[in-house]
Amino acid sequence: MTDQGTDVIRWADAAMYESQPILKEEGARVTPRVFLLNSTPDPLGKLAVDMLMYKGEPVYSQQDVTDEQRVWAWDELSKTRLNTPLEGINMHFMIEGVTRSFTHQLVRQRVGAFYVQESLRFAVKRGIADEVAIPLSVLNDENALKIWQDTVSTVESGYSALVDHGIPAEDARGLLPHNITTRVLYDTNLRALFDHAGNRLCTQAQFEWRAVFMGIMQAMKTFGGNQYFVPPNHRHPGDTTRVWRTDDWQWEIIATPTPMTFAPICYKTGKCEFMSQLDRGCSIRERVEAFHRQGIGSGVWQYDHETPDGEMIAIRGIKPEEWMANPLAGITTEDNRPT
Repeated sequence: MTDQGTDVIRWADAAMYESQPILKEEGARVTPRVFLLNSTPDPLGKLAVDMLMYKGEPVYSQQDVTDEQRVWAWDELSKTRLNTPLEGINMHFMIEGVTRSFTHQLVRQRVGAFYVQESLRFAVKRGIADEVAIPLSVLNDENALKIWQDTVSTVESGYSALVDHGIPAEDARGLLPHNITTRVLYDTNLRALFDHAGNRLCTQAQFEWRAVFMGIMQAMKTFGGNQYFVPPNHRHPGDTTRVWRTDDWQWEIIATPTPMTFAPICYKTGKCEFMSQLDRGCSIRERVEAFHRQGIGSGVWQYDHETPDGEMIAIRGIKPEEWMANPLAGITTEDNRPT
């Protein structure tokens, strides 16, 4: 064996390579970032074709679908549980700066999704201290932060020394913490994505999930889009010109949160779906159940309500930021009983 060093050609396994640093602002801590790499072109056009078939109106070319029909199809789909057409809209995401704990959970969703992840068997991590995500509970506690940083520094020294000594990365990685950040390719369809969002936007899930879904929505809204044809302008007789448009406006619509898309599962079903003794606390559960008992749909949960049961019990409205932006929403419960 040749002398060991930090040069790739001297590592124990010829297949080992140095991992590219996780993207982040200089001096900032590593946080999740999401990129939409590719998608089904003209997604609402595809949806419209499928929805029109339900009406018995076959479409022989997607170029014949109007933008009015595209918007109609999305609006109609939001009113029904017939979600099969959503399976025809596919997306290819690259998610970076997420922890291995997160990806262990991500890959449990096997329906309508598949994954490719950077392997720590071959990717050698450098600068580990900067690529281990720090939980907010630790970041906000000076003593806990020092313990965390000292421990990570020790792990980094040990891991690097083992690799440089000639230990294969697949063995040295055993020292690395769950919060070492990674990158993963996530291929899914729109129905599976919304199902995934329903379960993982619940406060039962770790806050990292909400950060990722905020990144997913942002990536969809800023996606450059694909071009598609729209039909000739029939308001001008004889005009057969087809016009190219970009479907970025469609992704803006799809990525806008609604109770049926990017919201906790309770917004879809109208009641809490995590009532087992094994489930964690939740800062909105009691209000969700109060709304459910009164038959109040999730579309108006953001407003305060007075229940018509003779006692005029008030139910405080649920603001989306309570579950989306509050990292403690699933750890501690608030006094949410109707007053």
